[in-house]
Amino acid sequence: MGDCEVCGAKKAVKAAIIEGVRLEVCVDCARLGKVIENPAVAIQKPKTGGVSGSAAHRRDKKAALESSREEIVEDYAEILRKQISRIGISYSQLARSIDENESYLKRVVHGDTLPTLKLAKKLEKALNVKITEIPEEK
Repeated sequence: MGDCEVCGAKKAVKAAIIEGVRLEVCVDCARLGKVIENPAVAIQKPKTGGVSGSAAHRRDKKAALESSREEIVEDYAEILRKQISRIGISYSQLARSIDENESYLKRVVHGDTLPTLKLAKKLEKALNVKITEIPEEK
């Protein structure tokens, strides 16, 4: 195994599923996801549920297309820091409320790590801010 695919540590010793992606990670980063005991095991597709029909399918497809084009705004860290300070919530409270690792959240808020779109959406909802955008086509 090589470098950790999350933090870059020189010794990736475990395989883990983090946000649906199989990664080679260090022991510390393995806590961010689910460790794969047998790395040869295939990743299972998530179950789809509920809504069926062509209108629902088109709506889901359109939403997926829009979210795939979304990007994190350049000043995301500043926006997050100001809002966290303004509402007076601690990192541990925020991390618990959005079901995320506190140390990872701190790295994102300090601008050391770019958040995933999934995390960005959780933060937007929890903090009532906007840190994603669909870039204008050139």
